[in-house]
Amino acid sequence: MLRYQVGYPIPIEVLDFIMDAVRGRYLSICASKVYTQFSPDELRELNDGCKSYMQLKDPSLGQAQYFSLMEMLFYLAIYLCRDVEAQVLYNTFRDKLGEDSPRLYGMKSTLLQVNESDSAAVEFIEKLIKERLEVDTDSVSYPLLQKRLIAIQSKNHDKEWVVRQLLNLSEKFPIDPEIWWFAAQNYFEMGQFERAAFCLEEVIQLTPFNYVAFARLAEVLYYKSLRVDKSAAKTKFTLQNALNNALRSVELSEKYLKGWSLVALTSSKLDGKEKILQLAKCKLQAIANDSNPQNRVTAELILKSI
Repeated sequence: MLRYQVGYPIPIEVLDFIMDAVRGRYLSICASKVYTQFSPDELRELNDGCKSYMQLKDPSLGQAQYFSLMEMLFYLAIYLCRDVEAQVLYNTFRDKLGEDSPRLYGMKSTLLQVNESDSAAVEFIEKLIKERLEVDTDSVSYPLLQKRLIAIQSKNHDKEWVVRQLLNLSEKFPIDPEIWWFAAQNYFEMGQFERAAFCLEEVIQLTPFNYVAFARLAEVLYYKSLRVDKSAAKTKFTLQNALNNALRSVELSEKYLKGWSLVALTSSKLDGKEKILQLAKCKLQAIANDSNPQNRVTAELILKSI
């Protein structure tokens, strides 16, 4: 029997399901750091949506998850050039966790980078690593700061250097999905699709409900089928694998534009997938009819191309 919450016509079981989906979406975005690729409109939408969700005080949101989402809001404020808001969030973290916190290290280095310079942030990180973390290494602070250091210094190096740093770090911290995610990103930009796919498979092993990673893997495999695979049999196999991952992405997030775009693109190139292609077209049309301007334009372009 369905239970109803007083004052609400929706069964509690349905509300719980919706809350689980919303929580999962924001945690997946947070874990994958995919928001670093978002447009300004998408950043604002994510920022407003995550704030609204946090105000609901979801009882199933763990303390560590709560701080992860708050940390994401800090970086969203940075991307949106809301420096005062970012400083307020930093101060809130500092008051709750104290200065000696891994999350605070990353935030402080970011604020130094924004308010002063890259060199000031690098100096802070290198000093902290040398004086404290090389002797008292932990599985949170050290990789977090090393990732920040690689990100800042990547501006002065090529992608091969970045990949080498990330792979060296992954040997010490193999269960950090962010390391594998950014290694995949760099491999993809270098045109090394098989290695990018391997890295994304590692991300999925570590975060099995990460719909963003499933879609990204589908995208990498789609490009591999176009640019690397030579035989028809190999191309078909890769496209089917891409389709499977795209379908898993939209299974986890039903309104995910990128996921449905990849379902449409891959199914349009495979025989016998007409029903899946038609479903994808319907979903893309629904997104085009009820979404932000950028998603609407993207959905319409995909529909015209297939």
